[in-house]
Amino acid sequence: MLSSEGSHPVLAAAFLAAGLVLIAAEFFLPTVIFGFIGAVVSFAGIYLSAEQGLVTCAIYATIFVVGLGLEFVAFRRILPHTPMGREMTNRTHGGVSAVPTTADYSRYVGRSARATTVLAPSGTVEIDGNLLEAFSLDGFVERGATLVVTEAGTGRVTVRLSRPNL
Repeated sequence: MLSSEGSHPVLAAAFLAAGLVLIAAEFFLPTVIFGFIGAVVSFAGIYLSAEQGLVTCAIYATIFVVGLGLEFVAFRRILPHTPMGREMTNRTHGGVSAVPTTADYSRYVGRSARATTVLAPSGTVEIDGNLLEAFSLDGFVERGATLVVTEAGTGRVTVRLSRPNL
């Protein structure tokens, strides 16, 4: 049992490590709960380390910041090159996106489109009988509005309201 007197270096280190593990779990199970609990547990470990002095507390805080930074680097740089990371980011082994490329939709740039749903600012448009995901640069657009495709994106097109020539 822990006494209320003195410091608890093992408990502080355990809290810090457990918090960092929970934050790392958040990358794989994005629920916000694991990350929040991990932050609270890590801060509890840093708080407990303050009983051992300012230097120890600063060391724990530095370990937390460096550990969190390394987790972000690992998630952004290393994970996408692993089989699980490619699956999470919809990438195949050759680095090709599993989502249709912009080349598939580039033929629609400059074409007229009709909003088949409300675009707020995203929705669906019809171009030559094909239904496509679209993003409106004009924000909210009513269903049935006439639009012009301004650019092709990954898996969608960007549109603007059609303006009559003056």
